[in-house]
Amino acid sequence: MAGLRERYSGIAILLHWALALLLLFQLGLGWALEDLPRATMFVAFQFHKSVGILILVLSLARLLVRLVVPRPAAEGAPALKLLAGAVHWALYGVMILGPLSGWIIVSTARVKLPTLLFGTIPLPHLPLGPGWNEPAETIHGLIGWLLAGLFVLHVAGALRHHLLRDDLIGRMMPAALARRPALSIAVVVALAACVAAFLAGSWRYQGHAEVPAPSQPVPAPGSTPDIAAAPAPTPEASPALEPSPSPSPTASAAAMPVRSWKVAPGGSLGFRTVYSGEAINGRFTRWTADIQFSPDDLAHSKIAVDVDLASVSSGDGERDDTLKGEDFFAIAAHPRARFTATRIRKQGSGYVADGTLALAGVTRPMPVAFKLTIEGDHAQASGTATVQRLAFGVGKGQWSDPGTIPDAVAVTFRFAADAK
Repeated sequence: MAGLRERYSGIAILLHWALALLLLFQLGLGWALEDLPRATMFVAFQFHKSVGILILVLSLARLLVRLVVPRPAAEGAPALKLLAGAVHWALYGVMILGPLSGWIIVSTARVKLPTLLFGTIPLPHLPLGPGWNEPAETIHGLIGWLLAGLFVLHVAGALRHHLLRDDLIGRMMPAALARRPALSIAVVVALAACVAAFLAGSWRYQGHAEVPAPSQPVPAPGSTPDIAAAPAPTPEASPALEPSPSPSPTASAAAMPVRSWKVAPGGSLGFRTVYSGEAINGRFTRWTADIQFSPDDLAHSKIAVDVDLASVSSGDGERDDTLKGEDFFAIAAHPRARFTATRIRKQGSGYVADGTLALAGVTRPMPVAFKLTIEGDHAQASGTATVQRLAFGVGKGQWSDPGTIPDAVAVTFRFAADAK
């Protein structure tokens, strides 16, 4: 048993190095978050929260091991032993308080965004009032710097022991590695390199490097930016970039019969919503349309559009997987959405197709406003619609709060078509 006390226990060694790697990663990610592209920021914040909770769990486990499992006796002068002990306990404090303060920020934000740990496990919000938010944000920001400073002191202490030929690093390494002095030296060099990298990273990410200012303010972790949701377009408010319809030469000479139209490649079918204060612009890359239309015979005109929901693309692969899952489109059971309209009417300078949308196993009425230009056998169409997602059960459970994701989702389309 005496030999065992000369080295740290296997569980202590495992937790020590796991936490060291996670803390290095978390510090780097935390400092870099505000400089990430907006397309990746959602996933980055989710992952930052997931790693933080993992650090909290492992830190509590490491503290329990520290209190229960015997460990090597500390060596050195009393003052240095006192300093080392203070650094160790301060590290435990920030490793626990850091994730807790982040959890409080998320739980007390004005818009409570759900957290899925590693995209799987829902993290509940703490039952705290909004008054906790600002103090928690202040503490969370200070802890990053405090953790970096304690990390430097901890590594410096380990280096000092190594230079004094007290193999403290070897006692905190797996036995197979501790017996190889060259590997111990490599670990020392790697630790020094990590510290140097974080000093350089902190200099860059805290404003000492010239970084172009973002076009819009970027929210801090867990904060709630003051960005209003984009209003959904209405049939009376089609996008300004859409061309106004011009009189059809054919129609001016004689009434145009109902014709079949084939959609040309290059059309777009997109949607727009807001999540976490960020406007999300998505699209569907695979869809088909069966169009029978004449501006002179609306009574016999009809439209049918089929959308392959698996082709959703929002600029983020993890978010796309979530949209395809059971909480949103549920493509395993309902792989396609279908809009059909047999009643088309004139409205202002454009048209409205009064139809039905079948989505996620639910069918509901939905009007689609569009504008149209026909020149001979060629047509240009563009339009808008508003989908009330909750009526179709899109966004279940934690995603059903319209304060998190608005109920109204704007849909836009633009395409060219040729008469068959």
